[in-house]
Amino acid sequence: MKNYQQFLSFYALVLFCFLCPSLHADSPLEMKMNQMRKSFRELKKAMAAPVEADKQKYLSWVADLKSASEASKAMEPEKTSNVPADQKKAFLEGYRNKMDELIDEIDSLGKAIEAGKWDEAKALVGQINQVQREGHQKYRSERNEH
Repeated sequence: MKNYQQFLSFYALVLFCFLCPSLHADSPLEMKMNQMRKSFRELKKAMAAPVEADKQKYLSWVADLKSASEASKAMEPEKTSNVPADQKKAFLEGYRNKMDELIDEIDSLGKAIEAGKWDEAKALVGQINQVQREGHQKYRSERNEH
């Protein structure tokens, strides 16, 4: 009886680990997206009331955001495995185009911050947020929704 209870406990633990998505290790893409999320969160907060003296810190976050975005562009979203083979090329092309759009917005944000154009920078943060939402809706798998 004791062995049976131990077996059931072990089986329940194994089953829980496989069924609970939050316990799965993040993919390399998800790790890059988390890096992007952290930098973008800091930028969003900072652009609410930017301080000229902190410009270099802002530009550092922009550089981190761009670097992670460029690395993410080279990866395949997890959702790719659910796309039919005949649609995979178009799916990945769409993903990479959306990442290019994001990278262009990030470049514009860096230029606006560099020039001290804070109103423009605030508007670009909103545009980046919109591009991110659109990309996640189309290319992010359900399991990775936060």
